[in-house]
Amino acid sequence: MPKILYVITQGEWGGAQRYVFDLVTNLKYDFEITVAVGESAGRVDLQNKLRSWNTKHGALNISIIPLKYLIRQISPFHDILAVFEIVKLCKTLKPDAVHLNSSKAGIIGSLARLLTIDYSLLTIYTVHGWVFNEPNRKIDQWFYRFLEKFTARWKDKIIVLSPQDFTSGKRLGIPEKKLIEIPLGIETPEFLYREEARRFLNPRIRGDDIIIGTIANLYKTKGIDILIEAINLLKRNPSAHPPAGGFAQDDSTRVIVIGEGPERKKLESLIKKYNLENTVFLIGALDNAAQYLPAFDIFVLPSRKEGFPYTLLEAIASKVPIITTNVGGIPSLIENKKNGLLIPPENPQDLSDAVLYALNHLEEMKLMAKRNEKEEKQDLPKMLNQTTLLYLP
Repeated sequence: MPKILYVITQGEWGGAQRYVFDLVTNLKYDFEITVAVGESAGRVDLQNKLRSWNTKHGALNISIIPLKYLIRQISPFHDILAVFEIVKLCKTLKPDAVHLNSSKAGIIGSLARLLTIDYSLLTIYTVHGWVFNEPNRKIDQWFYRFLEKFTARWKDKIIVLSPQDFTSGKRLGIPEKKLIEIPLGIETPEFLYREEARRFLNPRIRGDDIIIGTIANLYKTKGIDILIEAINLLKRNPSAHPPAGGFAQDDSTRVIVIGEGPERKKLESLIKKYNLENTVFLIGALDNAAQYLPAFDIFVLPSRKEGFPYTLLEAIASKVPIITTNVGGIPSLIENKKNGLLIPPENPQDLSDAVLYALNHLEEMKLMAKRNEKEEKQDLPKMLNQTTLLYLP
């Protein structure tokens, strides 16, 4: 049975972790699989989910190995040790293919492949949004561009999740024959009934309250601060009292954010600064968060940077009206005023205008959501089949 080694920078649950989980749990029947996870001192969501899967399936165990030196932040000391750590792992396991996930694992894993001096080792890299598109300093963006282009020579195939990332890869100078677009695929989640989902999220929600919601880790790239700024603009605007739900002092509009992350304290301070404690609620991470999407009247994804977000695919499947930003692969999913509202990133005023429009045109927004056919193209078996072909000689 062919052996595959998956390498990922951290175990904290997000899009890359879900991608790895979906691949390994569905392909375990055809391959001998090992998952190596960095950030050994960080959260272990992926590892725990894989262990639960192992317990459920008994003999079909997926091996999980912690990587001591692979960390998310740039650290020359750790990064050099991480390269040799992966080299040693490859020599021990002798995999037929290594599948790298996330930018740091992609760069470190490529250098490890070079040092293994085994050019028969198939090396695949999935881009979960190019790191040089993140809101970093110009010099950091240049540095990441250099690293991605330089290490691409030791990758056999680079999977991108959207046409936009395919174009970015070509512009970077990566040979087109190395790039392959394989969109994410999902199985339609099992959604809770609307009232049940709303009661669970916040017992203070009344039946006629309007809920603006999002599912996102609390990272700067997700733009939750932009959403809070936009809500503050609406609260300060005396004309922002739409028939569907107002922003007066005793308003019936709530904002629910499902997710956790390092930006929590900054976001809590922003909420307090604008006196939004009774309007915006950071309720933390929830297992199977997609099941609560029917609780929302409007789903907002205000990201500064994205690859191809799972949560947006799930929102599309739930038929909830969507407002999101024109970044990464999102424009291949959402067309403005056809199946949602598409706005520029990092613009609280544009977001506030979009939210106000949606609240004033809820029926129109619901019709947009109902005629959304994008989810039919995001098929999990198709993603699995296309990826499996890359592993085979």
